[in-house]
Amino acid sequence: MSSTWTPAASVARDAEATDALTLATRCARASNFVYRGDDLPTWFADDGATTRARGATGATAFAVADDAARNERFVVIRGAAWNQPDTDRNKLSWQIAKVWPQRLRRETPVVCHQGVLEMTDEFWDDLKPWLRGDDGFTGTFYFTGHSLGGSMAIVCAARARLELGLEESRVGPIHTFGAPPVLAYDRLASGRSASDEATIGMNEIMRLLGFEQGAAMVRQYVLANDVIPRMWLAADPVFSAATKTDFIGGLLDWRREIFGEGMFTKNRFLYESIGELYWLESANNDQGKPTLSRFFGDDVLTKLQMELEDITQSPMTAMRTLGDHNSQAYVDALQFLTIRRVLNPSSPI
Repeated sequence: MSSTWTPAASVARDAEATDALTLATRCARASNFVYRGDDLPTWFADDGATTRARGATGATAFAVADDAARNERFVVIRGAAWNQPDTDRNKLSWQIAKVWPQRLRRETPVVCHQGVLEMTDEFWDDLKPWLRGDDGFTGTFYFTGHSLGGSMAIVCAARARLELGLEESRVGPIHTFGAPPVLAYDRLASGRSASDEATIGMNEIMRLLGFEQGAAMVRQYVLANDVIPRMWLAADPVFSAATKTDFIGGLLDWRREIFGEGMFTKNRFLYESIGELYWLESANNDQGKPTLSRFFGDDVLTKLQMELEDITQSPMTAMRTLGDHNSQAYVDALQFLTIRRVLNPSSPI
C-alpha cells in the first residue's frame, strides 16, 4: 500500500522534529545543570522541573528531577567535574584509568569500562528508589548526561531494564552529549569461537541490554571538534595514527587473523559507539550557526573518524577541541537550533 503525501502529514512530521529538538535541548540543559553545585534546584525550577534527589560520590554526581506537567522524570549524571569542591581528583583519575572491560551483568554478554561501572555502582543504591517508582511516579524516564555522565546514563538505563525490570515503554530516548563509548559485546564469553568473524553491532548490544528498539534508543550528540566521544574507539585520532605505523598495524592484522575479532583490531579499540549520531557542526565556519545531521549504523564510526593532524595543526585548533567538549557548547548549539525552529518552522533542523 503506497503512502500519499498530505499537508497534514507534513505538519505532523515537522511537529515531531521540533518536539525531538526541544527534548534534546531540555536534556542538554539538564546535563549542564548538574555542574552547578548547590544552585542546581533553582536551574531545574527555571525549566519547570522539581529536583527530587541528588547526590555526589567524589567521582561523579547525579540528580533526579520531575516535570510534573508532562509526567516526565529526568535522571541526569554528571561528567568529570575537576573543579567541583565535591570532586576527589585522585579518585576520578583512577576510575577513568580503569579502562579494561568488565562484565556489566553475569548473564549478559556485554562488557563495560570498569571505572565507569564502579562509578555507577557508588550511587546506584541511592538512585534505585527513584527508578522503581517507590514514590508513585508512573511516567516516562529520560536518562541523560554530558561526557562521562552520558556514558553512565546509558549504563543506568540498561541496569534499570535488566536489574529493576523497568518497562522499555517507560524509557524515553537516552540523550548523551560528547560522551565516550564504554560498552562492547563480549564475544568470547558468549561462546563464539575465535575464528568466528561475525561481529555484533550497536543494535544487538542494545537489544541484549533489554531495548528492542536497538541503537535508536540512544541519541548521541557530538560537536564536530569534540575529541572525547572518540576515546576508546578506532576513531580516536591517537589510535588511528598508531595503526598506520607498520609495526602496530601489522601486529593488529596478525592478531585478527589468529584470534579473530576482539577488543583490539584496526576497526575496534576497546568499545563500540552506541546510538544514532546527531552531528553538530558550524555552517561555513560560522561558530554562531550550527547545523545538525543524523547518521546511523556504520556511518557513525566513519563520521567520528578524526586524524591526529586535525587537532594538532595549530594551537587554535587544539583549543577548539576543548571548547567543543564544554557542556555549555552543546547547550548553546541546541538552543540556537530550537529557537530558530520555533521562530521559523520551515528552517532545516
